[in-house]
Order: sequence, then structure tokens, then C-alpha cells
Amino acid sequence: MLEEKDWDILLKRIKNGKCTPFLGSGACSEKISVISQIANEWAEEYDYPMEDSDDLTRVAQFVAVTEGDKMFPRDEICNKIAELSEEITPTYFETPDEIHGVLADFPLPVYISTTYDDLMVRALKSRGKTPIQEICRWNEYIIKRKPTPSDFDPTPEKPLVYHLHGCYKIPESLVLTEDDYLDFLVAVSKVENLLPPRIQEAFGGTSLLLGYKVTDWDFRVLCRILDEYIGRSMMGRKHISVQLVPGNVSETQEEKAQKYLDRYFEDLHIQVYWHNCCEFAAELRTRWEAFNRDITKIDAENRRHFLIKEKTNKVSILFLAADPTNESRLRLGEEFREIQEKLKLAKFRDRFTLLPQLSVRPSDISQALLDTQPHIVHFSGHGTPTGALCFEDLAGKTHPIDPDALAALFEQFSGQVNCVILNACYAEIQAKVIAKHIKYVIGMNQAIGDKAAIAFAIGFYQALGGGLSIEEAYRFGCVQIQLQGIPEHLTPVLVKKDQSLLSQLNK
Repeated sequence: MLEEKDWDILLKRIKNGKCTPFLGSGACSEKISVISQIANEWAEEYDYPMEDSDDLTRVAQFVAVTEGDKMFPRDEICNKIAELSEEITPTYFETPDEIHGVLADFPLPVYISTTYDDLMVRALKSRGKTPIQEICRWNEYIIKRKPTPSDFDPTPEKPLVYHLHGCYKIPESLVLTEDDYLDFLVAVSKVENLLPPRIQEAFGGTSLLLGYKVTDWDFRVLCRILDEYIGRSMMGRKHISVQLVPGNVSETQEEKAQKYLDRYFEDLHIQVYWHNCCEFAAELRTRWEAFNRDITKIDAENRRHFLIKEKTNKVSILFLAADPTNESRLRLGEEFREIQEKLKLAKFRDRFTLLPQLSVRPSDISQALLDTQPHIVHFSGHGTPTGALCFEDLAGKTHPIDPDALAALFEQFSGQVNCVILNACYAEIQAKVIAKHIKYVIGMNQAIGDKAAIAFAIGFYQALGGGLSIEEAYRFGCVQIQLQGIPEHLTPVLVKKDQSLLSQLNK
């Protein structure tokens, strides 16, 4: 059993994206778990002479030799998995003890599978994520396939699912027979950088192995690779949590096996958790939810400090305004003065710096972002029904910028800017595009009047200066519109980065 301190370390590393799940055949859904089933079928059909008729690796080796066709067992397994996979729907991953669904909820950038199915990919997609699949190019048949770019940097929103022993969609990629496993080990040891740098890094870090038996070939091979990479990267004791499926053994045999495993894994610093995947998944989900509740509570208590820059202890706000001469005049100066006054009177006024940039032209935007390095960008001006924001040209006339162009600019500052407020008509369209890169973006879902726009700004910065979060300040701004008796309090819309990505995927 894992001790509380082990759980604490594991959950913290999951939270920080510093853990890599490894999925074995025991993690596979019962609906498409063909390993022992097809092994027994083949053993009977092809008159397998040994007693270990449930050992797929050995039975597959026998079938490949007797049939004189190395691809035959691969094709059969791939066809079987493809057939059974059709029964898996996204709702399957909502089951509380389904391990793929539990793992898909975690903010992890890399998942490694030694199974042939694509359940991890499906689970991630069911959570609105965009997983990238890659296979290990361990043999000459798949080495020429176009790989994922070496500079690909996986994220929790766009994670990498790496199929170490192949995927059923590419039969040639399967590591299946005894000869395959031996060839695979030789390739890993001899071919330089066979495993991509990001996967090597994952092998050397904190790992969570799920659904393995100590007698499985994939597990034995995996331990060899882990031994090599952990040995390379260990700067101190690593916490690596392993979950094994015991199988049908007596209590006495289980106790002996547990002692053996503890000694076996001692040098690898692996902690053994002796339960099946469903039990582990249920406990992991429960502990994860409780852990996040505690973190949320801590965050709420410290939310007044969430925006404070580490070095300067200041939050910089870049106020951009554009009021082209060929458009109806707006009270942008009044809006700026109201924001300035509310921040000056705020409880935490010393934490904010307001930086104005008026009569903004397209070239001014990028320069202002580079010069001021703001945490918050506030745009006040005109917007078109198509979502374009109106800046000024050299003559002071309207120069619209379409949503994709402005979003591309903000993408370059995604590590700096935390929030963008677009206090302009129809700006929700632009907000959704920018929110692909920026954590919080506020826009207007229709035309908005001067009074409502100014009232929202007043409420928003009053709340922000009072130490409230972005989401709380947004709600405060909407309430301020209501307090002024203006029927436009539903016009401002807050778009968060994760919601923007989910909306994009669902289109």
C-alpha cells in the first residue's frame, strides 16, 4: 500500500505536470482486452504444445513460426481490437473507476502506452484535449514513417501519447512475439536517440506504471529501459509509483510475491501498490479531487496576490484607446480617468501601474506590448459586427484589424499577459480567438453603449484594486452596469483559455 507521504508526492507532481503514466495491458478496457482471450484461442486452434497458453507473446511466436508469416498474428490482433473498439463511446470514460478517464483529467503533457489500443487518446479527446499520437520506430518497416517534429513541445492541452510497443492502426509497429521483444531491446540499446528526447526525459522522471504483471514481457522490457534512464538522470531519490495486477494467486503466494517485488524494485526506487486498476483509479480520483479542493481553498485565501509580479511586485495595465475621426465619438478619455481614479482610491493601489496609449495605430500595439510588458491589456474603442477592432491609420481614419491577426500578436505575449479586456462592440468574436493563447479575455457579445462600457470598467477596476480575482472583477463589472440602471449587464462576456479550446474542438 502507498503511504500518505507517497500519495502526497504523487499528487503534487501530477499537479505540476511532472508525472508520466505508463499503461500496460491490465489498464485496458475489458471490452477490448484481447490479450489472454486471443492467446487461449490461438493455443487451441494451432495446437500450442506448452502449458502457458495464456502467454500471448509465446503463443504469438508459435503461431508466427508455424504459419510462416510474421505479420499474421499482428494482423489478427489489430483486426480484433479495431472491431471491439467500435463499442467504446466517449461516455465510457465518465465511469468513476475507469483509469483512462481519470488520467485524462490530469494536467499532464505525456502519456506512454505499451498496449496496442488507443483508449488513452480517446479519453483525452473526451475531455476536450487535442492529443498527438506517436509510435516508437523500432524496426525498418516503420522507421521511414513521418515522425512528429523533434521540437514538438507537448502541453496538458495538447499532450503526447507515445505508443512504445506499437498501435493497432499500424500492424507493423507491434512488439508482439518473443523475437519482437528481443529485437526491440536491441534497437533501444543500439540505435542512438531511438526514443525522442521528450520520452527519454519522461523515462528519467516520476512515473506511474499501471496495469502490469511482473511476468509480462512488456513489463520486463519496460523495467530494463527504466533502469537505464533512471540511472542516467537520478540526482536524488525519485518517487515512482507502480500499480501491479496480482492475478489469481492465493494469499500466501501474494505475500511472497509482494516481498519479491519490493526487493526487485528497491534499486529502482519503485513503490508497489498491489491492487487492480479499477481500485487504484477510484482511490486516485478521490484523492485528486480532495487534493484540488485543498489547493483551491489555499488559492482563494491568497487570491489577492495572484497577479503580483515576482520581481517588481507590480501589476502593469496597458490602456489602449482608438477613436477614429470617421466613427461616432466615444468618451474614451472619461473611461481612462475613471479607471485611473478607481485604482488611485483602491486598497491595493500601490500594486498597480496604469500605462495609457491613446490614438493607437497597428504598429503602436506591438511596440507598446514590448515596451511595457503588461499583465493586463485594456482596449477601449470601436468594434465591427465581424469581430474586427478599429484602430487608427496615419490620417486618423479607421484601420480595422481582423481577429486572427490580433490573436497572433497576443500569442507572442502569452507568457506575460494574463488578461485582455476588449471594451468594444461585438468584441466577443475577437475575445474567443485571443483566448486560445491568453488565460482570461473579456469581450462584448453585441453593441455596447458608452455608459455601460464605462460602468463596467469602473466596477472591474474597483474590484481588482480591492484584491479580487479576474473572474470576481468581471462579475463586479456586470453588477455595476445593473446598479446604473442600464439594461446591458449581460453584454460583457468572459472567455477563459480552456473554454476557448473546448469550443474550438467542438466546432
